[in-house]
Amino acid sequence: MSIAKLGKKELFWFSAVVVLYVLAVWYVAAHNLSWGAMFKAGILQEKGVTGLEARVKEINTPLSWNIPQVIWYIIIKGAALLVELLPYWIIGMFIAGGLVVFVSWEKVKHKMGYGGFGANLMATTAGAVIPICSCGIVPVLAGMVESGVPLGPTLAFLIAAPMLNVPTVFMTAGLLGKKMAIARVISVFAIAMSVGLIVSYWQKKRKGLRHLVKIYVQPNLPPEIQRFAYSLAVKLMQKPNGLPLEEIGLEHKEKLEELEEAEVIERTKDGRWRLIQRDDSKYQAGCMILPQGYQGTFGQKLIQLWKVSWQLFFTLNYYLVLAVLIAGAIRVLIPTRVIVNFVGGKALNSVLVASIVAMLAYVCTYVEVPTAMALIDKGMGPGATLSYLLGGPGLSLPSIMMLSAVFKPRLLWLYLGISFIGCVIAGYIFNLF
Repeated sequence: MSIAKLGKKELFWFSAVVVLYVLAVWYVAAHNLSWGAMFKAGILQEKGVTGLEARVKEINTPLSWNIPQVIWYIIIKGAALLVELLPYWIIGMFIAGGLVVFVSWEKVKHKMGYGGFGANLMATTAGAVIPICSCGIVPVLAGMVESGVPLGPTLAFLIAAPMLNVPTVFMTAGLLGKKMAIARVISVFAIAMSVGLIVSYWQKKRKGLRHLVKIYVQPNLPPEIQRFAYSLAVKLMQKPNGLPLEEIGLEHKEKLEELEEAEVIERTKDGRWRLIQRDDSKYQAGCMILPQGYQGTFGQKLIQLWKVSWQLFFTLNYYLVLAVLIAGAIRVLIPTRVIVNFVGGKALNSVLVASIVAMLAYVCTYVEVPTAMALIDKGMGPGATLSYLLGGPGLSLPSIMMLSAVFKPRLLWLYLGISFIGCVIAGYIFNLF
């Protein structure tokens, strides 16, 4: 997709990304701040800060009744975070595009089904091993859904990837102790597997994902299924109310179910089959509801990879901008020192409080451990620390905002509810030991 073909909304949010990026670079240069702090941690910081503070210490942004000044700080701090996020965001788009173009939707569906125990365990393990920051997990999630990976294992991967990966395990063990690292691993697997198995049951019970997710890109189906889809579409376009199985042919039942899974057609209450009319995206015009396979040469697939990746990028930029501005507002209105003082000491039900605070503070992966160290210095207990480590990378408000680009409310609430309760339970159990 070229910039010339963008709609007004897509062009506006793309321009917003560019403006925020330029603004952050200008601000750091004009005020002689640390380039490393912005590119590595997404924060505005004076030069010369070292050690753990280099991950959490920011310039002072005093609150006042000067509303324009407060808004300026929100924008500039959000812009600094966008500079850190953007490379992960773009890499995530190309990973998503690669999944759509190179992965056979049919093979994945036949091999993984709706996602049983083994598939969810494999996805959780992959998320725990592959170092994908919470900043870039959303576009990867979109690509997994679009390439045919069942929704249960997709969510298991989504939970495990930001909450746990090899570098963070070693960092946790080195700075917070082996027991904390082991507890983190066990907790993440328990939470991810719980969500994955529940969602797998949902998908098996009700085929298709339109009631759970917002996104759709034509799946990579084999030529035989594509040819059947096109011949069927010719008939269904003349019969908008659909055709019964008898008229289509009983021998095509499996192919019809395959296309139903791919959300190309749907079955009505009276048993007829009809085309799904999509109006959830400007990219889904009537002529694009049919599956599009990528059976060309490697070079042609690379071109398609570029198109799919940038289509996702321009579609999701709104959520990226909104997320970083929310994060900027949190950093200005609820600075780290306030969070530290609130969670530290002898706070009542500190595990519950820490889980809530984790949702209010945007903590990108690899930053949660240094921040937890600061909280421990203020007296936060071990269970509360574990809850914070689990919830910080995956349950913050900006992360939730980005996930809303993919999930419909029902699925989003399930993900948040089980993950939040899991963080609280893990913290309370860890306190017992």
